[in-house]
Amino acid sequence: MNSDFNINADPRKINLLTEKFPNVDSRSLNTLVLFVQTAHEVYNGVSSRLSEYGVSIGNLKILMPLYLYDRSLTPSELAEYSGVTRSTVTSVIDKLERDGIIRRSTLTDRRMTAISLTDEGKQLMTERIPLFIQLFSDLMNEFTQEDHDLFATLLQKLSSGVERIKQE
Repeated sequence: MNSDFNINADPRKINLLTEKFPNVDSRSLNTLVLFVQTAHEVYNGVSSRLSEYGVSIGNLKILMPLYLYDRSLTPSELAEYSGVTRSTVTSVIDKLERDGIIRRSTLTDRRMTAISLTDEGKQLMTERIPLFIQLFSDLMNEFTQEDHDLFATLLQKLSSGVERIKQE
């Protein structure tokens, strides 16, 4: 994010916005901007570290259920487990198949595609999964148990707010 337009860095910038939009709560706006900036930094930081291992967040969303369930999954199951669209899953599967990490096969009725890890994919996950988990865990190692509980509660409230504005 361009540091010239870092709203959170200067409360006066938030005040300028709330002067123009008097119905906006400056504390809510400031907190949301801080959250969005932090989420962006977390995503970029994790993405950067994962790329050092030749894996992207999108790849990991597909590889993780295959590794954890240790069986073939359909593209629809992978989309459901990973929380992404079926078309996104298809493009990630195409890339991972080209890279030799997963393979496609057909299920018994031959109408459904089954996706599974190749030996190379299993090795990648077996060797790298502890590193991935440690990376994610390290992001939160400053938190106490109370911090974790409070943060989870606040994120659930934020999620409820997102659902509410989707309905409006």
